[in-house]
Amino acid sequence: MIDTAKLIVPFDKRPAWVARFRQLNTLDSASGVSRTNINPSSSYKKAGIYLPRLTYIERPSREEGRLFQLAVEVSVPKLLFGNNFSEVTEGDLDDVAKKLSNVLRTTYNIWILPDILLTSAVSRIDYCKNIIFADHTPVSTLVGNMRTADISKTYDVQKTDFKNGGHIWHVHTNSLDVAMYDKVADLNQEKVSPKRSHERDGYSQMRLLDSVEFNRSVSVARFEVRLNSMAKIRTELKAVGFFGGITFSELYSIELAREILLRHWTQVITKIPKALLDTDTPEQLLLNITKSNPGIKAREALAIMGVRLLASGTDERYLRNMLEGLFSPSQYRRLKNKSREPPKPMQLKNLLRVTDVLTAMKPVRIEDYC
Repeated sequence: MIDTAKLIVPFDKRPAWVARFRQLNTLDSASGVSRTNINPSSSYKKAGIYLPRLTYIERPSREEGRLFQLAVEVSVPKLLFGNNFSEVTEGDLDDVAKKLSNVLRTTYNIWILPDILLTSAVSRIDYCKNIIFADHTPVSTLVGNMRTADISKTYDVQKTDFKNGGHIWHVHTNSLDVAMYDKVADLNQEKVSPKRSHERDGYSQMRLLDSVEFNRSVSVARFEVRLNSMAKIRTELKAVGFFGGITFSELYSIELAREILLRHWTQVITKIPKALLDTDTPEQLLLNITKSNPGIKAREALAIMGVRLLASGTDERYLRNMLEGLFSPSQYRRLKNKSREPPKPMQLKNLLRVTDVLTAMKPVRIEDYC
């Protein structure tokens, strides 16, 4: 659904509360733009309490002399739930506006009514979906498959990252970011250093690490599309056939999230060479063996993989004589029987599961997996 949005709240004149933050002011003398950042304090971060990031801006205007704006950057699920493993629904919109208004008032003494927040324009928005795999699927396999996609003609790519040991696939352009990453692994990176994680403000969900990792069979992949400017938001809306405005209430839409996420996911998955998926490489064999045999031990999975690889390039009678000579006839028969049935191909199935989840857009609740 929606994760982070940056709302632009206009004022007719300089608000009285600005004086309390003027010591943080920075002025760009060349453009005449004055900017004040109001970020969560370290005490809130240590306590794991999520707060939105604020930026007060004054800029010259030909028509009005000077514009006065407050940019409110908020992760909607973190605001409501303290984490974004759980996802919001359209029914949460009024609660989001009320909660944001209350946080601004009680924390910063900035009074903005919920209705004003709902009708504020959005200058940046992130549409995201968590894909839960409850069958030992490593997110790195999705990332590895996406890495083979030839997207050079699809995106005006400035940078493509495969960071943190293959946990993140990230395409960055001037006004767009598209990423698939391992939520749990990324949060572990945040624990080491916030600069090493893809996601911002992970401090509010550190307590979830133990509960999420408690169920080792569960992995959480996150597909994310960040639209980083008003112009890009309008371009994307036009591309999916939406011709409304860019206010918070209009962009807070499951249908929009579905269409935009599917649009970019389709552009990636169609560029993945399918002939390379589920081949008999050691990596793919091991992945398919573990997926076909839930709960299999590492030693047994590696043994089955080794026998299959040996059998693919060796005469069977020679292989039998060699293994019986090295070990025993009973051990050979046991390994042979377990490796007789080829593992089910799973890599394309995993990619298609992402498509199914994006299409359904059923909200995730982390409580269901802890």
